[in-house]
Amino acid sequence: MNRKLDWPALLLFTALLFGAIVRFWPAFTNGFPLNDGGMFYSMILDLKENDYQLPEFAEYNSVDIPFAYPPLGFYVAAFLSDASTTLSAGLLPVSVLQILLWLPALVNTLSIFFFYKLAEQVLNSRLSASLAVMIYALSSRAFLWQVMGGGITRAFGMLFLILMLWQTVQLFKSEGYPKHLALTILFGAGAILSHPQTALHAVLGGAVLFGFYGRNKRGVLSAVAVGFGVVFLTAPWWGNVLLRHGLEPLLSAGQTSQRTLESYLSILDFSGLDDYVFLPASLLAIAGAVMVFKQRDYFLLAWPMLALLIDPRGGESIALLPLSMLAGIGLEKASIWLNRSKEGMNGEAFSNRKVQVLLFALFLYLVLGAMIFDFQLVNTSLKPADLEMIQWVKENINERKTFLLSTGREFSMSDPMQEWFPALTNQYSVTTLQGLEWNLNELFFPWHAELVAFQHCADVNCVTGWSGKNKINYDYLLVTIPTRNDESDLADSLRSLAISAKASPSYTVVYESENVLIFEFHR
Repeated sequence: MNRKLDWPALLLFTALLFGAIVRFWPAFTNGFPLNDGGMFYSMILDLKENDYQLPEFAEYNSVDIPFAYPPLGFYVAAFLSDASTTLSAGLLPVSVLQILLWLPALVNTLSIFFFYKLAEQVLNSRLSASLAVMIYALSSRAFLWQVMGGGITRAFGMLFLILMLWQTVQLFKSEGYPKHLALTILFGAGAILSHPQTALHAVLGGAVLFGFYGRNKRGVLSAVAVGFGVVFLTAPWWGNVLLRHGLEPLLSAGQTSQRTLESYLSILDFSGLDDYVFLPASLLAIAGAVMVFKQRDYFLLAWPMLALLIDPRGGESIALLPLSMLAGIGLEKASIWLNRSKEGMNGEAFSNRKVQVLLFALFLYLVLGAMIFDFQLVNTSLKPADLEMIQWVKENINERKTFLLSTGREFSMSDPMQEWFPALTNQYSVTTLQGLEWNLNELFFPWHAELVAFQHCADVNCVTGWSGKNKINYDYLLVTIPTRNDESDLADSLRSLAISAKASPSYTVVYESENVLIFEFHR
């Protein structure tokens, strides 16, 4: 009865519980993989049909996409799908679509716990680590893109990256040397085989840790051993890619992260919803940064800056790791200040009512913010009416016809219709950008600009001019119908295009619902 409350354990449990809720709720509510994942779904099926040997090209969207993507997530999904069919004797098989719906959320939830283990090693404090994990678990950048259908690669990549960094810290501290060396190699290989972004940041994170904690003879030998070990374990994948395609697909994919002054300045542009929701944590991170700067411990300052510098497109999700740790430090120091105490490492400050109110208010704010992004996820996914239309196309239109999809979304990478339509119908969608990062090289962004321009077409003359300019022959035009309360310019363009196509003798309506129109084009 006289035992003191274990605040770190309580905070960790709370982070895991509510972190799991916000990660699983969109999948539970929607019932179909969130946002993207169509190309990965197609690649998983390719892998299964090829008896688990890496195909040379992906069959997605009738485009010769080199099968150069890190394949670990595909193998896991394919294996689980086949294993469930075998174990249930075909009675209750788990489809690939169900795996893309649930597995990313599960893997991403595991990342919460292992982030705590990483933070505990870096901060040398259970209390600071538990405060950091509460902030991390409920931050949108920690789960938004990882629980989507495409999270089958992103979630595994982040999990293995965190695991690798956790073991690397202990490796350079020389604790249990052989075990940590082996695990660092294993998890580093997992990060590289899961996702291109985490492969890049595994190298960067390991290099930063070496620079701060491994600059001794044993550290150098450890770093060299890790490098050779990871190269050896990943060789079957990258060796296969190089023999078939050379470096071109990997170099092409690397060009999708713009490194221009504008892209770097956009990082500082505090305008997005996630920026405002993360504002309290940002202020705490600034306080934590001041504290570590005074202590001349610059690791948590250098790491996020280098992550954003080398990867302005996706570095924010990586920078969230050290920023959450800094926020944990800032929150602990704020709690000590409210308690007017110099003691805080043992959690005494958290018995103060003011400190408890601060913790509860911050926790409630973070939960509400995470729920906002949950609703966003649910609304960024195919709905039953969309799947009904896709089924109609599959049953009534011959495969390999060419479609233009006018959906009113400028960025097709976050447009579920653009990505899933070719995967589920076996049709060719000219306006789908997914996958082209592997073969367009420097033409990727110019083509992206053309796709944005198409989404603004408000009549068939614009469509004709656009297709003529880009030398595209198409068979069908699909136009989604926006909701009545959508008064955006893109929504007006969709309504206008639908009216124009209906009035044109060159187009015939072949499918019509409240949500979408499909026109056959007569040349």
